[in-house]
Formats: sequence, structure tokens, C-alpha cells
Amino acid sequence: MRRRTYLTSTTATALALSVAGCFGNQDPDDEGNGDDEPSDNDTDDVEPDEEVEDDNESQAEGEDEDEDGDEEEDDEGSDLVGTFDDFEDLGAWEAVAGTLEADGERASVGSQSARLTASESESQIRIKRELSGPIDVREVVPGLALAATGSASPIIQLHDEDGNYLQFQQFVHEERPFDRLDFGHTDVSGDPDLSAITEIQIGYWTGEESEGEIWVDDLHFTSRVEEGRVMIQFQGGFESDYTRAFPIMEEYDLTGTTFVATSRIRESEDATGDRMTEDQLVELVDAGWSVGTVGARGLHLNRVEADEVESDILDPLEWFDEQGYDDAQYFGFSGGWYTPEMYDLVAENYDIAWAGRHMSQGVAANPYNLTRISGHEGQRNLDAEEMIAALDWTAERGGITTIVFYEMDESDAAALEETAAHLAELRAAGDLELIAPNEIADEYVM
Repeated sequence: MRRRTYLTSTTATALALSVAGCFGNQDPDDEGNGDDEPSDNDTDDVEPDEEVEDDNESQAEGEDEDEDGDEEEDDEGSDLVGTFDDFEDLGAWEAVAGTLEADGERASVGSQSARLTASESESQIRIKRELSGPIDVREVVPGLALAATGSASPIIQLHDEDGNYLQFQQFVHEERPFDRLDFGHTDVSGDPDLSAITEIQIGYWTGEESEGEIWVDDLHFTSRVEEGRVMIQFQGGFESDYTRAFPIMEEYDLTGTTFVATSRIRESEDATGDRMTEDQLVELVDAGWSVGTVGARGLHLNRVEADEVESDILDPLEWFDEQGYDDAQYFGFSGGWYTPEMYDLVAENYDIAWAGRHMSQGVAANPYNLTRISGHEGQRNLDAEEMIAALDWTAERGGITTIVFYEMDESDAAALEETAAHLAELRAAGDLELIAPNEIADEYVM
């Protein structure tokens, strides 16, 4: 039986970059590259409200809620963990851009959600809630339950009384279940006083001459991961994981996680294909790498025939068992695509999964939509500058950042080497910790 050994280190220092979420620019018809697609709205920000009304008598200000919907006064960060607003009473919220209305036919918690819409003449949706008393968010980060008619990348902003704010962001496809999503920490404006947040904004940039509609529910908080942690992930099980990435990672005493398409693993080097061989995968795992799967063939699940979805999701577990990998219950949703049925299959059979976007998430309220960052439109993998900025941001701000590589060429390898050298320096200085999937599953899930 092949057993895993994990390498770790420790914590935090500097910089900021809102890096694009997990997608690539492959040919949609290329079954060998079942990786992620670009989104037009991945890194759009919503500007903070310039004019705040002083009197909003309809707001239930400062009335924080626990998971059962009971109201309580919270001013300690750790006490905020759980549901903060279930949107049963929209009187606490004001539509600053677009429209806000209750939807009793769609909800994640309670009996209704908030439907936010923008017409073609509007370029954004934004709502705000002013709190009667400040809340302390030094120990927590926010998230939402989300649904959308199309792909969307909403944000949450936490403002202090001077208008300084932290921004958090997530991406959602239209077919996803209406469920809790963890947001990545992507931006900061000014020097916000996290011990005294007085306003919460939720927004979504729809773009010019484009209608938009999203549903939000279950505004919640999870615990902040104070010290930065990073995972380097390689998606698809390409041979470049072994020929290009492995020597670089080994040089800097780093380990990664390879997410393989199990039916494409080659039995030997004589077999055709662009994926690793069985022996190459064994060597990675014996060197301390983790292993997971992107499904049997590594396809976007929305492209898989309905009668083949179950086997595409579950067959890798049988292969791992046959090969003796007893720590491989980790799934990567190619392109972040899944339906409620696909989600349930993964949740019932895997420990954790990645489908979200953005860097620096907190403790996971949803362990099957963990966040990650990778290349964006026209750029398959992130360049060294983008990755180093993400490492520095995570070292300074904390949270868990997963950086994803797809099949690598020579320039990608050069970028990885520069990034690995910087990561090794941060790690040696105690500013950042390298993390493995089993540690996330064991320590960073609510």
C-alpha cells in the first residue's frame, strides 16, 4: 500500500493582487484538456457607496443572527461564526444600484432569499446594510449562499465608519446548487478598522448593456485563517507534472498535489498520451506529493453524458483503491462546473473538493467548493509576477490560497521556478506555510 507523508512549515508578509479565478483557455472540444474556462466577470469590483443615508428606519440594524435565526448582539469576532442574516427581513437592506426584492420560491435557509437584478441601463447591482452598532470581524471572514441566471462574480465589502473596507469575492455558474459559498479575500481599501465594521455591502458588476440577476441568502461568517497557507496544485495529471514541475519543486524542498484523470494515466512510457505514467505518479507520491482527481477523464462535467456522470466521478476512487492510494479522496471540478446531483455525488464520496475562485479563503463552510486561482483568458497558467503577488498577499493577509497549474510548457516552468524560490524564502522565514489536502480536510473545515 502506498502511504502519504506530508511536508509543512509556517506563516505571514506583504502585497495585494486580485488574481483571476480557476480557468484556462483550452479548446472546448479537446477531451484531453478538460480544464477550466474563462469568465468575463471574474475580477470585476463594485465601487463603495459614495453617499450613505443617515436615516434608514426600516433597517434591523445591529441585530445579528445565529444559525437558527435568533437575534443576538455580537461584538466579538468569534461569536459571529454562523448565519448573520438569513434575508427573512429585507428591511435591513437598501438597494443602491439595481433592484432588491424577496423571492419566496428560492431559499438556502429560511423561507426566502433576496433577488438582486440590474437592467441593461445599469452596470451593477449593489445593496447595503448599515449596522446600528459596530461588529468586530478581526477573527472572521464572510460568505454567502449564491445562485445566478448566468455566470457571476459577486463581492462582499465590510466597511468601517470612514468608508475603508475589506473586499471578498466568489464566482458562481448558473447551474450550481443554491448553497453556502466561501469567499476569497481579494482587495482592501484604506486601513479599515476591523474591530468596528459599521456597514456591509453586497455587489455584482453586470457590465454595460447587460442584464444581471442573482439570488443571495445566508450571509454568514467563518473563522479567519490568521497565518497564510498555500497549496500548489497541478490539474489533469499531465506528464509535465513529473518532467517539469517535480524537479523544480524538489529543488526547493516543496511538494504539490496532482489531480489526475485516472483513465488517462499511462501504464508505461510506451503508451501514447500526454499524461503521467503509473510509475511517474508513484514516484511523486513517494516523494511526498498528494494525489486527487478531476474525474476519470478530466472533462468539464457539463460535457459528460448524463448516464456517464456517476462513473466519471466515482471510477477514480476504485482506481485509487486498486493502486493502493489510501489518501486520495480529493476532487477538482474542472471549470468549476457542477449541478446539484454532481455536487451530491462528490460530497457523499470525497473528503473535500475545489470549484471556487479567488485567493485567501478562511475556514471552509462549504468543503466542496474550496477556492483556487489559475490563469485567465488568453493565459493558461499564471505568470511569476501574479503568483508571487498572491503569495505575498496571503503571507500578509492570511487565509488559504491554492495556486493551480495545468499542462506546463517551458515558460510555465520558468515561472514556477521563480515562484517556488519565493515560496521557499517565505516558508523559511516563517511567513507562509505549505499545506496539503488532508490538512485542509482535518483542520480547516467547519
